[in-house]
Amino acid sequence: MPDNILYIAIASAILLLIIIFVMSYIKAAPDEAIIVSGIQKQPRVIIGRAGLRIPFFERADHLSLQLIQIDVKTGSPVPTKDYINVSVDAVVTAKISDNPDRLKSSAQNFLNKKPEDIRAMIVDILEGNMREIVGRMQLVDLVGDRKQVSELVLENAIPDLEKLGIVVQTFNIQNFEDANGVIENLGVDKTSAIRKAAAISKANAERDISVAQSQAKKEANDAAVAAELEIAQKQNDLAVKKANLQKISDTEKAIADAAYEIQKQTQQKEINVAQAEAEVAKQEKEIEIRERMVMVTEKELKAQIEKKAEAERQAQIQRSEAELFQQQKDAEAVRYKEEQRAKAIKQIADAEKEKAFAEAEATKAKALAEAEATKAKGLAEAEAIKAQGLAEAEALNKKAEAMKLYGDAARQEMQLKTIEKYFEQMPQIAAAIAKPMEKIGNITMYGEGNTAKLTGDITKTLTQVTNGLTDSLGIDLRTVLGSMFGAKLAGVTKSDDSKTDNNK
Repeated sequence: MPDNILYIAIASAILLLIIIFVMSYIKAAPDEAIIVSGIQKQPRVIIGRAGLRIPFFERADHLSLQLIQIDVKTGSPVPTKDYINVSVDAVVTAKISDNPDRLKSSAQNFLNKKPEDIRAMIVDILEGNMREIVGRMQLVDLVGDRKQVSELVLENAIPDLEKLGIVVQTFNIQNFEDANGVIENLGVDKTSAIRKAAAISKANAERDISVAQSQAKKEANDAAVAAELEIAQKQNDLAVKKANLQKISDTEKAIADAAYEIQKQTQQKEINVAQAEAEVAKQEKEIEIRERMVMVTEKELKAQIEKKAEAERQAQIQRSEAELFQQQKDAEAVRYKEEQRAKAIKQIADAEKEKAFAEAEATKAKALAEAEATKAKGLAEAEAIKAQGLAEAEALNKKAEAMKLYGDAARQEMQLKTIEKYFEQMPQIAAAIAKPMEKIGNITMYGEGNTAKLTGDITKTLTQVTNGLTDSLGIDLRTVLGSMFGAKLAGVTKSDDSKTDNNK
């Protein structure tokens, strides 16, 4: 008994699961969308496949995606831009979009609604946009370009339809009607224009036919005349050609006869020439044989002469080489002697040069010694004269000291006398300094700057005398002379200025 209960429970559970699965299983056709909603915030969309839903907690709603064919007509005539009332009839094919985003809008707007309700809503939107487009266009444009009208209506209506999740597949304008027959009159104008064009085309065709017929007759006549002319020309050409052929035949016959005679004479001439040439060739052959014999003899003689000349040339070469070798030996001997002689001469010249240099050094030393002695003697005499001058200057100085009480005039007089005395003795001092030089006949100076040095020594000696006077007496000749000349010049300038003022 417990086993039966277990089996029943298992079977019941399986049956329950099957029932739940059957209740949960849903399947959508390709042209159908199933909207599953309930537990989730956003509904699930199933298109062309199977799915599951939770019974009692989720629901499944069906939304058809099939095409909807709609006949859109304006309920009342619509005035065009040129104020002509027309009625428009169009056929539209639309459907609910299968785009997930647009499908949500479609589910919100059309879920569980009948196709007639959806069709009516689409008609209202398209009719309103179609009336708007018709009012913006002229009748001629509406009738003449229906495709443009359709595109403008769709362009204007698509934003509104997309908000509802509707997609327009096709939009075709079927017909335009007006109560006043304006469209028909437009057709009459077109018909008349077409008839006119047809009549013009027919007239042009008939004219072209007449022209073509006349042209054909003319061409036929021209062809007949040309044919007869060509026949006559051909006959004339035939006669001319026959005459030319006869002339050519006669000429060629005469040429052939003359050519035969010429050829006969030419052949005889060639025979004679051939015989003469054969005789000449025979003689030339004999001459050639004799020339070859002469050439052989000449070659033999030439070989003998060349052999003898070669022997003599070799002997001459050997003699020349021997003489050249002897000349080279003699030249080397002479060159060696000349080199030895040149070396000896160079040694003698070097010795004489060293001797002359030594003599010059000795002469230089002797001259320098004599110059130094003369310089020392001159300096001594100059010192003596200097001492005498200094003594006299000392006396004058003492006299000047004694005369200090007499004032500046007395001092200037003393200084003037001292300077006069100095300049009186200056020539004697210079003569005494230069006197030792009179005893020197010639002075040979070696080295640069010695001449200037000798002159500088004499001048320096004279300067030492002047400096000694300054040191011993305290009288600076340069200062005294400068002050005296300056005072003199100042006095002269002052006198000139006074004279100038008096003149003014």
